[in-house]
Formats: sequence, structure tokens, C-alpha cells
Amino acid sequence: MSACISVTSSVISSVALAALAGCGDSDGREDSTAASASASASMSGGSISMSGGESGSSSGATTPTTGPVEPTGTSDVTVDPTSTSGGSGLLVIDPAKSTVTLEDGVAPPQQLTAKLGGQPVTALWTSEASFLGSVDDSGLVTISGNYGGQIQVEALHEGQQAQAEVDVFFKKVITPPEVTEADKLLLDAAMNPDVEAVLAYPYDQMVYPKGLPSPELMWNGSAPGDKYLVHFSHALLDVKVYAVAEPPSRLTIEQGLWDSIAATVNGDTMDLRIHRLKVGEVAATVVADDTWTITSEPLIGSVYYWANSLGRVLRINPGALAPEDFLLAGGQDGCSTCHSVSANGKTLILGGDIAVSTWDLVKNAPVLDLTTVGKPIRDWAMAAVSPDGSVVVENGEINLPGPPGGGDGMWDALTGLKLANTGLEGITLDMPAFSPDGTKLAYVDHVSHALSVYNYDAALKQVNTPLELVPPGNDPALNGITFPSMSPDGKWIVYHRGAYPNSLDTRFGPGHLYIASSETPGQEVRLAGANGDAYPFVAGPRDLGWNYEPTFAPRTSGGYAWVVFTSRRTYGNRLLGTKDEAKQLWMMALEENPTPGVDPSHPAFWMPGQDLNTLNMRGFWALVKDDPGG
Repeated sequence: MSACISVTSSVISSVALAALAGCGDSDGREDSTAASASASASMSGGSISMSGGESGSSSGATTPTTGPVEPTGTSDVTVDPTSTSGGSGLLVIDPAKSTVTLEDGVAPPQQLTAKLGGQPVTALWTSEASFLGSVDDSGLVTISGNYGGQIQVEALHEGQQAQAEVDVFFKKVITPPEVTEADKLLLDAAMNPDVEAVLAYPYDQMVYPKGLPSPELMWNGSAPGDKYLVHFSHALLDVKVYAVAEPPSRLTIEQGLWDSIAATVNGDTMDLRIHRLKVGEVAATVVADDTWTITSEPLIGSVYYWANSLGRVLRINPGALAPEDFLLAGGQDGCSTCHSVSANGKTLILGGDIAVSTWDLVKNAPVLDLTTVGKPIRDWAMAAVSPDGSVVVENGEINLPGPPGGGDGMWDALTGLKLANTGLEGITLDMPAFSPDGTKLAYVDHVSHALSVYNYDAALKQVNTPLELVPPGNDPALNGITFPSMSPDGKWIVYHRGAYPNSLDTRFGPGHLYIASSETPGQEVRLAGANGDAYPFVAGPRDLGWNYEPTFAPRTSGGYAWVVFTSRRTYGNRLLGTKDEAKQLWMMALEENPTPGVDPSHPAFWMPGQDLNTLNMRGFWALVKDDPGG
């Protein structure tokens, strides 16, 4: 006889991100807690379902609700009689479904009983390793994790098997001394919308990856002395944070609590409400009533970007709160710019201004200086590098800042020598980019400026079967297809459009994000969700039309494909000013399997870990340098 328990919740993972920065005008790229404690459990009948929380095994999503369904009862344990059966001689676990409340890290144990024909029977209880809870030999379930989720218990007696489910409801209340019990009652009762205060960041309907730092909430229109309730709710979650946030109002949920929230939601949606009690008022108002999705998996990989104000390529690593100046650590303090990174995270290609063309990211050391083989450093500016880091395809768009000096053919990334029989002899490509799976090479046609793609044979280092996908079009404000990047499976291409040739420089004109099929010509969709075309930005039209240089992550995670892009939009009330004063990296989730003709993008979020004091651009996403498996 045996029984087993499994939890649909996994350990909170860290996120891998990395950032790259670049040089100034030399490239023409830029100018210049008291909390209440209680624990309760309730039980009810029902069949077993897997959802919520996280585990080292599989996970699923709960049905979204408009608020938490908190367990009720007058004692720690109450039993719904409908959850007990077994008179027919079948083995059951009583109760079949129960809920325990985890509040301030404390939850009561839940006793389960195996019954046959309505009578208790002895069973040998065993459990799998779990971060949320475990069952002992007597059927007592003990909660050990610090998040909500669902535990599925399985029992075996004389060849019969039974199952039960224990839901863990996560509850937390944080109240600072400035907020009285009377204040809390008023804040809890808010119903009417606030006509003054408005949430500036994060955006409603955003998809936010598990494992990232807690996003900072920022709102405008507040007044000194105002008091607030920030309320996160979900079928297995009820977190209330009361606060005082003086203008400019900002609040960051403590990281440990945020991790518990994210682990509980785990691939589902949750509701966020912000209520305000204005000084002197007898009723609180609703500042925000938004919905966020928290993914079931963390992001994969590091992001390399160009910090223009600093003049170097930087990297943001998994879980980091600040970028890593890895080139400086490797002895390079000069201006490094016009970079690209292999999808496996091992090779960095530079196109100026230091005498390094190929950089080994694992050893953090230079490999090749193009001038030693008679080629100018700029020849590899903004080039394509194959996923394994072995092949470079030069960029022939001469109107780019710099400019690059690319020509035809393919080149060995380690030796700088030209390869033979590549299929690109005599053919110059503009802004080429390999797909992370190594099967395709996207580019903008050097003559027609159309988005196009080749099939790529990595074994032969050879392209074939060119296919024109999307023409530049006749709209002079959108006829510049710029910086294509391919999805992990090579089926989709993201890029930005603008007025050619100003579209090639983030200083000189608007940019708008698009996606196109790499298999079906003419299948193009504007990424309205990420662009924010219909979003009520607090900054208004100021935040529309300044999005550039999108780059896919090399792998999907949590059911989404991920893209990092450059944007000159404002960032809450942290980064304001004109478009020339703001340039940061933002991220967006795309549906993993887009439907043709339908925008797969979600509202973007600011990439954590950047320095707000630098102008950042041209993010490249790659697997972690010392973990090619991601």
C-alpha cells in the first residue's frame, strides 16, 4: 500500500537578462511590515484538478476570478459532508478537497483519512519532494512553502487508489503605523473611480515573467498625506498592502512577497487594485483596477545592450539588478559599439571602435581584430552572427550611422577569412539576422528594401531559396523596414518601420513595431499591443511612435515568445522629458504561436536592471554565456 503527493508549483527561478550599451556621437547613434496573523482551513467536495502554484513537475492554470475566494469557517478545520463518500466499497480520501489558509507564513496542518466503504482504513502514506507541502504516514498534510498552490494527494489501499486535493490559499496584510484601522475600513470600501490620481506604470494587461524583480508601481495626481491600499487578488491569493506614498507616488512590493505572489499566480491572471484615501475625505476612491498575467516560467538568457552614454556594450545577467561591465573587466575600456551576439551566448561581434571584432563571452577575452587580416573594423558593424557564433554575414546598409562597411558573402568569425560557396557571392544584404534555430537568414533586400528570407544550411554554411516577404510599401512614413529579428523557431520576424532612411537612426524619426511570417509572403501585422496604439498612456501622445530595434529571445518560456526593444517612451514618473531625454530597453510578450492576421503582442514592461542615467539601446538576447542549455 502506498500513496503519493505532487504539487503543481515549482521553485521560483531567477531570470536571465543581459544588456549592451554603446558609444556617443562617434557613431552618430546619440547626442550626447506589521501584519495580522491567523490561519484557517476549509473543505469542500469536488473532483481533483491541477492548477495554480508551482512545482518541479507539471503545472496548469486556475480559472481566473475577479477576486480571491477566501476559505470560511468558524474553526481551523471545517468539513463539507459532500466531500466524504465510499459507501459503495470504493476507496476514498476524506476530505476529497480542502483549503488551508497560509497567512504570515503559518498554516494549519490538514488531516486526510483513507476510507473504504465509509470506514477508515490504514494506509501507508508517502510523498514526493515538494516545496509547497508534504504528507506523512498518517495522512497529515503540512505546508512548508510560502506561496499558494494546489497539492494533489494520492492513496493506495489493497490495490485501490484514491485522490484528494489540498488548496493552499496565500494571505498577507501589511499595515504601516500611519494607516489606522478606520483608514483601512475606508480604503477597503472604495468603489468610485478617482478623478485625479492615475496609475502611470505598470500597464494594464501586461504579461510579466516570474523571477524578475518586483515591478515598481508609480502613479500621478496624488497629494501629500494620501493613504493607499494596493490589493492583489486571485483564486488562491489575497494580498493587501496599505501604504503612504508621497508624491511622486511610488511603491515597490518587497521582493520576497512579490516572489510569493508570482509563485501563487503561476501562469494565471491576477487582479490589481489601488485605492486612495485623500486627506480630509470620508470615502476612498479607485485609482486602478487592472489585470496582470504572471508567467509560469522565468525568462531564459541574458540581454546585451549598448549604453550609449557610457560608450560600451553591457550585459544584464540572470537575477541581476544592475548591468555588468564585462568588457571593462576584460581590459577593454574604449568605445565598443555596433554589436551583435550569437544565440548560444558565446560570441560577441563588434563593429567599432576598439580593435576587437570577435569576443569570446565565455572566456571574456578577445579573439580577432579584423585589421590583422586587412579588413576595416567597421566591416562587421551591426552584422549577423550565426547561432553557434561561427559565421558572420556583413551588413550592407550604408545609410546606417557609422556606417557599416559590409559587402557580399559569409565570413569565418574566428579567422576573419571569407568562406567559399555560401550562396551569397556577389550578394549584399542589409541588416541580416539568423534565426536562433539556425535554419533561416532574414534580411532587408539591398536594392528593393523588401523584407526577405533565405533558408540556411548550418552544416554547409550556405543559403538557398530566397523569398521576398513584405515590400516596403508606399507610405513614406513607414517605408523603412529596419532591423529584422527572427523567432526561436524561425517562423516569424519582428522589426520596426519608419520613414526611410530616418528609420535607421533612433534620433531622427518615429518607429513602429511589426511582425511578419517568414513562410507566407504578405502576412504582416502591426504590434499594436506593444506599441501602445490604443493604450491610455499618462503621457498621452508623447509616448506613441518611439519603438525600435526589436530582438527575439532565443527560446520561448511560459507559453510566450519574448522580445526586447528600444523605446523613447516615458517610464512611469521615474523617467520623463522629451523623446531625446529618454531611451531605455523594454520587453514584450508575444503569443508563442501567433494566429495569422492577429496581433500577438501584449503591453510592454521596462527591463529591470538598467541604469536610468544612461541612454540604452540595441538589446541582443542570447543564452547565458556559461550555460548554453539556458
